[in-house]
Amino acid sequence: MEVEEIKEKIIRTATELFMKDGCKRVTMDNIASALHISKRTLYEIFANKEELLMACINTIHEEIDINRKKLNSQVDEPILLALFLMHNTAVANHHYDTFQEDIQRYYPQIYTYFSQKHTQQFHQELSNALKEAQAKGIMRPNVDINQVFKTITNYMHSCRSGANKEEKDEWLLNVRETLYTYMRGLMTTDAIQRYDAQKERFQQLFNVNEENNQKNNI
Repeated sequence: MEVEEIKEKIIRTATELFMKDGCKRVTMDNIASALHISKRTLYEIFANKEELLMACINTIHEEIDINRKKLNSQVDEPILLALFLMHNTAVANHHYDTFQEDIQRYYPQIYTYFSQKHTQQFHQELSNALKEAQAKGIMRPNVDINQVFKTITNYMHSCRSGANKEEKDEWLLNVRETLYTYMRGLMTTDAIQRYDAQKERFQQLFNVNEENNQKNNI
């Protein structure tokens, strides 16, 4: 088996264990045992658990980015792009919520690094989409984009879904409707009419996006 293939399997297995049992509780021995490899092989690829945890988090972010970029390539409207950026971030934050809290508690430096990196990227992409919407006369010119970002960020950190599928489906629907209504309130009168006329299309794209997220375990 190639080193890269072993490395990928280690990251996949470690991520599953970290999310299931907690970053602090899972040891390198646990990971090696789950993979049926020697601890020596594991340490030849990752010097310690912190290095492996960094690789796991980085892989998660890369997969989220790939999925988002794939979707963004299909979207040519800035408001719709902003909606997807907000929606996907809310879903990802929920999916990895316990994992993130665990890292924040026991590995604060790792958490801070990735949290700042992800927040900066999200802020930049959302700001670009909103600025384009303003330039095209879709969003009202007096809207403070930085304030929009703060509002959305606070909302996404505060919303939580239920434990079962039915509760999660209801939560996702509430997130969609809240984001849709919020963005609608920032738009010009003419743009609102076009926006409302496309709501069914937006919903279809959200459904396709949700299917892709589930396939990628997000």
